[in-house]
Amino acid sequence: MDDSEDSLRRGLRDLAEGRGEGETGAAPLGAVVARGRRVRHLRRSLAAGAATLAVAGGSVLGVRWTDPAPPALPSGPTSGPATPSYPYEGKYRPQPPSGPDDPLDTGPRAPVENTRYRYDLSAVCDLRYAVFGGRVWERTDGGSSATVRWAGDRMRGYMSWSDGRLARSEPDTAVFETDTPALPELRFRPLAGPAPECLGQEPGRRYGNAPAATLGPERPERGVRYPYDMTKECGMRYAVFGGRLWRAESDERTQTIIDWVNDLPLAAFMTLTSERTAVLEWPAGAEETPRTTTYRPVEAPGDDCT
Repeated sequence: MDDSEDSLRRGLRDLAEGRGEGETGAAPLGAVVARGRRVRHLRRSLAAGAATLAVAGGSVLGVRWTDPAPPALPSGPTSGPATPSYPYEGKYRPQPPSGPDDPLDTGPRAPVENTRYRYDLSAVCDLRYAVFGGRVWERTDGGSSATVRWAGDRMRGYMSWSDGRLARSEPDTAVFETDTPALPELRFRPLAGPAPECLGQEPGRRYGNAPAATLGPERPERGVRYPYDMTKECGMRYAVFGGRLWRAESDERTQTIIDWVNDLPLAAFMTLTSERTAVLEWPAGAEETPRTTTYRPVEAPGDDCT
């Protein structure tokens, strides 16, 4: 209880007891009434201030309450990016890369020559060795740590191999490629001798027969040569690159040039040369130099692809 209210009560008590103006402890009637008015005015002011504060506080808090809740974060690492939808698909769908907690991608135990497979190059042994196709391979450059940089326990990319005897360049060769333009391709040859002990420290590996069927990044940079697995359907007239559908400028069919020994995607390269031009670079059988085909964007496949 404050001093003003206490004084008011004392004044009223004095009046009730009949004390006069000159008696001890008594307060004049006018002073008592004035003091009462002041107290009532003070109480009204405090009530109004409290109401204003409540409204203002409710307004501010109301904004906070109505804010949308932040999106929920994933509780753990995912198994890799989701495979996007494509405007046109061949027989084989693009394979996503491994997730951070997945086993290392290794490809099949018996890979088909000149076919790309998803492959994780382990960071153990300084990226010097690879286990692929039932063999241990070593880098032809000696595995210098200055050649590449990596983060984590793996480098994600693709592995393919070619028979050295057929290519007249002994020995057999395995090639590791990535979607990162700044990283060079790494070449491997079969290891002569026992496998190094450091390979025993690799994380677990998983095997699969599906080809990588990579179609390059969703947003390719102009002038960059990307690994690209060209589907053999429709005589290679149509290609998906950068999230769009493209059609070859020429109607020339390629079956007479490519060795159609299987229906697996053709290991090639695609380069975005302009906003409306992409160039496919693909091997041409026994020819010494690769062939190129120019593609331009279209809305949908025509009746020349059934």
